Amino acid sequence: MSQKLFTEYPEQDERKYYELVIEQVRMRMDNLYKDQERALRDTHTKSHAAVKGILEIYDIDEEAIKRELSQHSSLTASQLNGISIKQGLLSSAKQYPVWLRFANGAFQIKNDYEPDTRSMAVKVMGVEGERLEHSYESKTQDFIVHNSEFFFVKTIRDYYGFFSAVVESKEATKKWLYKHPRQFLALLKGTSEVPKSLLTQRYWSSSASALGLKPNFDPSQMGLVPVEYPAVIKYAFTPVLPKPPHNKISFQSRPGIPKFPMSDRAKALGLNPNQPDDYYREDIIQSLAKPDAEYIWDFGIQFQTNPKMSIDDATITWREKESPFFTVGRLIVKHQMIDFEKQYNFCENLRFSPWNGLAVHRPVGAINRLRGVVYPVVASYRYQKQSLVPQEPTGNETF
Repeated sequence: MSQKLFTEYPEQDERKYYELVIEQVRMRMDNLYKDQERALRDTHTKSHAAVKGILEIYDIDEEAIKRELSQHSSLTASQLNGISIKQGLLSSAKQYPVWLRFANGAFQIKNDYEPDTRSMAVKVMGVEGERLEHSYESKTQDFIVHNSEFFFVKTIRDYYGFFSAVVESKEATKKWLYKHPRQFLALLKGTSEVPKSLLTQRYWSSSASALGLKPNFDPSQMGLVPVEYPAVIKYAFTPVLPKPPHNKISFQSRPGIPKFPMSDRAKALGLNPNQPDDYYREDIIQSLAKPDAEYIWDFGIQFQTNPKMSIDDATITWREKESPFFTVGRLIVKHQMIDFEKQYNFCENLRFSPWNGLAVHRPVGAINRLRGVVYPVVASYRYQKQSLVPQEPTGNETF
């Protein structure tokens, strides 16, 4: 079946798999935390730090972006006219306070030198507008971005198979990966890099979001029938130098990490494998403690310009040669002291989801639809475990 631009498509028996995955997630959380006083997240388990920042949205030149889009793509005049960029968070030039949570992507806490993805969860505060129906906060917009352009699981059904194997055992997980070589290779590629610093790392959303909604939009039809949007985009945060002309910062690997994948990294680094390696937390603390510390990322959006740039299959990378990122703002982090136990606990108790935010920035695609049913289960488990009442952050928190 040929697919249309800006359209997400349901999977066969999709909603059945929602329930099956939820069952496995609850089982996984019980296996890990039933007898514990505190429950951590089921993925992106290891927190490094909570960091304050500012997200500055520019006065976007919408027509200039559309002109460049017309040169890089085969979008029709009608499709271009239907795109409205200046809406929601992007509607006007403004500065927003943000909380950032830096973390590793694995299901469990591991040493930082081990293969893994790294994530930056961004909570933008003071955001006004009509909310998504699943939002759990009233004035925040969440972005979850990773240092990989793609996700390694292709479908909701595949995610159920993979996560069921994770719940069963390490051996079952290995067997599942060996039977799905394309996704195994994507996992290996996505976890191969060990950055020098998470403060100079590039992050992508890998999954897509809508930019606006059709007048007849019906959220109850998601996962049942194809749903079309005025535009679909992905996000990225690209590190740049703090001083003009703000040149991009190239990737740098953690010093001492061997190039060969199967190398003994602890030995190469001169570390005791029986001692925890919290390299990234220590780096963030020390880097931001410097009085002149300043880190900047360009905040960019990338349009789907061809149906082959899949919305539902997040293993497919949207190539920048086919659709460039347009800078619409910047994220700024400056000097701050963050090595406080209360701040670390605050970080652990923050809740992030792409489904917390404005309706016009609706998450789309198979993995995002699955996130919409799984994330609330994990969050509820975590909060109930400690009898916590969730508090919406404002950016004015002190520790």
